[in-house]
Amino acid sequence: MGDSVNLETVLKIIRKNAVSIILLTVISGLVMALITFFLLTPKFEAETQILVSQPEVSGSVNNQDIETSLQLITTYRDIILNPVILGDVARNLELEQSRSELSEQITVSNEDQSQIITVTVVADSIDEAAGIADEVAGVFQDKVIEIMNVDNVSVLASAFMDAETEPVSPQPVINITLGIVVGLLLGLALAFTRAFFDKSVRSEADVEKHLDIPVIGSIDKFEGWIRAEGKNDETSKG
Repeated sequence: MGDSVNLETVLKIIRKNAVSIILLTVISGLVMALITFFLLTPKFEAETQILVSQPEVSGSVNNQDIETSLQLITTYRDIILNPVILGDVARNLELEQSRSELSEQITVSNEDQSQIITVTVVADSIDEAAGIADEVAGVFQDKVIEIMNVDNVSVLASAFMDAETEPVSPQPVINITLGIVVGLLLGLALAFTRAFFDKSVRSEADVEKHLDIPVIGSIDKFEGWIRAEGKNDETSKG
């Protein structure tokens, strides 16, 4: 019985504040749409792949050689994001970003037990993302010979991108949906907060709810009747 009463109360609060809830939901969705389409800068993603192998070019490759290459992957990932590499990349491309800002644009990853390193770059344009990705791979391929004294790195795939490539962010559907959900939750929160703090007494039910005493009687309003009687008295006197 208590659950049904609680559910009835919840539905009553929602119905009472339906207009404000819907209004906040719509406004929040529209605001997020405006931010997505007019304020957020589109971001494009490009990636290039680097193959790590053994420097020997003759003879067969055994499991130990492959294991050694796999152990180098973690080291190479750190080297790619090293200021030495990124500094050359920024100078070669004449980028305005600092090395730390450039590092935030780059993600280096590889699949488990794979000798392929993937360099992913996010930038404001297709050409910039592809250019940085390819330059990072090229500079790393040259520098790793000096740093590690080995020549076992080759560029497997360049960061070629089609002119019709879609941006990876912002994502309008996700952003607008998020805005609608936030507006809906905000509207519900305001409605229940107002209902919780509203201690005004407007009916017999409110008396029982707030004062926890039974109602044994009530007095109806007689304002209209009193005014009517007053007019009749004035008419009779005239």
